[in-house]
Amino acid sequence: MAKKIFSAILLLNLIFVGSFATAAENPRADKNFALFYQHQGYDYLLKKDSLDWYEKNSLRVVFFKFVVYDSRTPENTNWDKETPMQFAYNVAEKKVYFIESDGSLDYLNPNGTTAEGSNYAPGAEIAYWLAFGEKFYGTYDDDFYNFLDD
Repeated sequence: MAKKIFSAILLLNLIFVGSFATAAENPRADKNFALFYQHQGYDYLLKKDSLDWYEKNSLRVVFFKFVVYDSRTPENTNWDKETPMQFAYNVAEKKVYFIESDGSLDYLNPNGTTAEGSNYAPGAEIAYWLAFGEKFYGTYDDDFYNFLDD
């Protein structure tokens, strides 16, 4: 009888550990996701299969969807909530803009403050690299881009 109880406890323990390991799996291991922004324990993960682009006037517009992963409490992550985002690139002037929901453009100053969009500048570089296979600013080291190609 003790052997059956011990076996049952062991089996339940394995099931519990296995389900916890699946829930806690790091989504950065998923090749469809690219980390493009982090803030206060949240990872903003670009979905590569949603990435596309078009030209509008003199701008290249890259759009994609992203998921917010709660790295502190992964079980709170809503994998079904995909949020759209767009960046507009003026290639000639090397300027990137965040496209607001109303269509207005906010300049992302890569050398400015967080309020001036500098926090999204690396994400804009990532989106451009994934869409075109080219550097936009070109100010990041090769490891930055090599990581995206893995």
